[in-house]
Amino acid sequence: MAVTFQIIGYKKSGKTLITTALVRQLSAQQLRVGVLKHDAHASSMDVSGTDTARFSDAGAQAVLLQSANGTFYHQTTPQMPPVSALIAQLPATTDVILLEGFKQADYPKLVLLRPEDCATDFAAYPNIQVFASLTAHPDATLIGAPAICDWFQQHYLTDFNFKETKD
Repeated sequence: MAVTFQIIGYKKSGKTLITTALVRQLSAQQLRVGVLKHDAHASSMDVSGTDTARFSDAGAQAVLLQSANGTFYHQTTPQMPPVSALIAQLPATTDVILLEGFKQADYPKLVLLRPEDCATDFAAYPNIQVFASLTAHPDATLIGAPAICDWFQQHYLTDFNFKETKD
């Protein structure tokens, strides 16, 4: 069973920086990492003018693209599926699942604070484990990417035996 952990915060708080740093650190340990990102904007993986964008624009509910760069899947749904349904689409061999965003989901989470944020701004969100910031902040227990990554390693991976889940 994969360790699932969320990184949340408001725009420009450093979520992608921390998620990327964790992916690098975990991948260097030969762990298989899956990442799900929530985007509050109307973004798309299809590039305007490409065949896949034309298929989506024409009304295709799902488009799958396989290329030398990998396999890409774009699905249009009338409503957003629950996070658990998205997680279920990841390979069963995934060791660690990092969720960037999805503030309302009930997985253990780290909150990244910007200078103008307060810990109380996040009181409505469940299962907060720690507050952190990339720079000094009065409400943050962890300061800087190295401290955040070390904390995750110590609190979420120390007692987990990944060898049992490896092929």
